Amino acid sequence: MYKSEILADSLSPQGNRLTTFKVTFPRIVLSEFNTHRVFSRNSASSRAIPFEKMVKMVEENPFIPIAWQKDHKGMQGTEYITFEDRIWYNKTQWLRARDAAIEIATDLNDMSVTKQLCNRLLEPFMWHTVIITSSEEGLENFFKLRCPQYFGGKQHYKSRKDYLKINDPNKAKTYSEEYFRAINDSQADIHIQAIAELMWDSYNESEPKLLDSGQWHIPNLGHKWDEKELANICFSQDEKLKEVYDFSKPVIDLKIKIATAHCAKISYNNFGTKIDYEKDIILHDNLLKSKHMSPFEHCARAMSNKEYNNYIIIENNKAYPGRCRNFTGFIQYRSMIDG
Repeated sequence: MYKSEILADSLSPQGNRLTTFKVTFPRIVLSEFNTHRVFSRNSASSRAIPFEKMVKMVEENPFIPIAWQKDHKGMQGTEYITFEDRIWYNKTQWLRARDAAIEIATDLNDMSVTKQLCNRLLEPFMWHTVIITSSEEGLENFFKLRCPQYFGGKQHYKSRKDYLKINDPNKAKTYSEEYFRAINDSQADIHIQAIAELMWDSYNESEPKLLDSGQWHIPNLGHKWDEKELANICFSQDEKLKEVYDFSKPVIDLKIKIATAHCAKISYNNFGTKIDYEKDIILHDNLLKSKHMSPFEHCARAMSNKEYNNYIIIENNKAYPGRCRNFTGFIQYRSMIDG
């Protein structure tokens, strides 16, 4: 269930990279993920997803630990349980705990307790989806701290793919999970290592699109833009739409609004089978009106050279040009709204 998908990957005229991911990982490591404050992110919400839907997800596809470490001192152990009978027993006990959590949560829900409390009992067994947008320096720090450190030859590698490219480019051997655990020196939790490794590989395999100054980084959650429908909305005379959109603006502004709405909708994980642009535009404006601003942090405009030299942050007596909030080389949509 671990997944890493790049929704947009852009390069500013000055050579700064901005990347938006959609990632899925175990809910139990969300707190570690959230310590990376340079990430702009929107996340699935236990408060928003219907209880029945949450129960079904946990029943049909629960998170189960990928390996069972032995008890240890400190943050990270190095020894794992390998006996098949013990692994089977541990998995069985884990699922018994899942079943007990579902039973108690369901009982509370039947007593009209809110889903935002009932769903919390299911969190240890949940998978979690997050949209992340970050400049390369933020991702560099994340990869340094959270990726595996597979030691081979005289250096460490952040992924198995990288390790095999150098140490076994012809794939002459078969490597077990136990082999890679034995050569892994990382101190990160193995479950956050798993998603960090996927992100590292997808990041390195992606080719960022070079933007001109003024062009936009716009994440797309997997649908193809209907340019004809967008143009029709722009020039529509529908009175309902006039209330929420200025038709003198081009299609690109619509895409920014719709992408922002889609980033917000990850909270309740409900995109439906058909994209409704008109409802997305209304959602965007409602988010703005209510000051729910985190979804506005994923779209960004590439800086001109003049803007790059004007956006400067001073830290420890050193000047960093091109910095707009947590992005470099891009002006964040939220920053434009906040002024």
